[in-house]
Amino acid sequence: MIQNDPTLTEREKKFLLYELLKKSDPYKIGDNSAKKQKCSNCQNFHQATRYCEFCIRKYLENNFKNWTSGNNEIDKLIQECQKKTVSPDAVIEWISYDQFENVKYLKDGGYATIFTAIFKCGSYNKWNSKKQKLQRLKEHKVILKRLNYSNSNNLKWFQEVTFNFTIDSVGATLVRCWGLTKDPITNDYMLVLDHYDSDLRNFLERYHRSLSLIQKYNIVFDISCSLDKLHQKDVVHRDLHSGNILYNEDVFVWHISDLGMSGPVDKPLNNIYGNMPYMAPEFLENGTYTIKSDIYSLGILMWEIETGESPFWEQEHDLDLAFAITKGYRPKLHKEIPKEYSDLMKQCWDTDPNNRPDTLTIQKKIRSLTISLYNEMDKQRGYNEMDKQDYNEMDKQRGLESRIMNFFRSIKKRENKPRNATKSQIYF
Repeated sequence: MIQNDPTLTEREKKFLLYELLKKSDPYKIGDNSAKKQKCSNCQNFHQATRYCEFCIRKYLENNFKNWTSGNNEIDKLIQECQKKTVSPDAVIEWISYDQFENVKYLKDGGYATIFTAIFKCGSYNKWNSKKQKLQRLKEHKVILKRLNYSNSNNLKWFQEVTFNFTIDSVGATLVRCWGLTKDPITNDYMLVLDHYDSDLRNFLERYHRSLSLIQKYNIVFDISCSLDKLHQKDVVHRDLHSGNILYNEDVFVWHISDLGMSGPVDKPLNNIYGNMPYMAPEFLENGTYTIKSDIYSLGILMWEIETGESPFWEQEHDLDLAFAITKGYRPKLHKEIPKEYSDLMKQCWDTDPNNRPDTLTIQKKIRSLTISLYNEMDKQRGYNEMDKQDYNEMDKQRGLESRIMNFFRSIKKRENKPRNATKSQIYF
């Protein structure tokens, strides 16, 4: 399809094919249907097209003796991650603190302190098959998340590190993690995370008026995909709000961040903590938190994305609001919100967790709404109705065209039992 596109130059075709391979290679590994090639170096049959995953892993294993965090459990975790590396630009590593410069305080958040910094040597990003070694990206900006009190016996921080290292091995849906370092002053460990351009709250404040419905739906779709990655691992986020949804403008994708409150679905928290407007009624009432509690938070985010407003911004986030939420109080529905979207949103924030959809159902519905919008646009332009197969083919082509635009735009540039409220909202 790309090779036969007359609108692309040969240079653009070559670049786009390379980028598509780069994106798809990590997902081939472990896929039994993927074609295998015999590596001329190690003689293993690898599944990636641009590199041999076995050679990369061997290279990393040979380097184990050259580094240590000083903590056996951390060393073991990083080594296990490196033994399972699926891409040269997704390597978890121990990074000496002296590899960072221009470290600047950004903000405090929960049990962590956030800094920006320059990663001087840069993260790994390419495998040189001739030299049989990993090559690094040039220096780039990163986020250092200092896990306060991680030098103590409290192991909650270690769970957050493990989640960041293992849940999304390629950084496709969750915020990308490069590894771990240590603050030389406090001796607290620091996650080294990719730097993002904006969080959802700030993005909506700046751009909401110019967003189309399709763009809004795409944001919801990205968040639901990211959340699905957690739920597939039986992990709940527990602190999902617009400040924890980050945007990478180079690839036009939204990622969930901050796994500090996350945990296994079968291990409840000892206390109630979070951003109240996004907290599910069952959690506020009795501390019960399940996968469906994350879905409630997503429903509130859907309202925020559609309206551009912060939920319950006009009132105090106090016990009165918490009580009202358990009794069915929700953000006010605007008449401009499309009905099908509104119905899905209300399902997500239903007071009964059993009535809330799962992430896959949300993705399917949002995709259906997006296709319907495209179909309506086609009708307005005078297109005839197409059968489903033809439309799906057109949708695939449209997705490719969108990705082509995104690639080249990024080059040029270099966010009592609870009950449901009725139509008449409860206000306090």
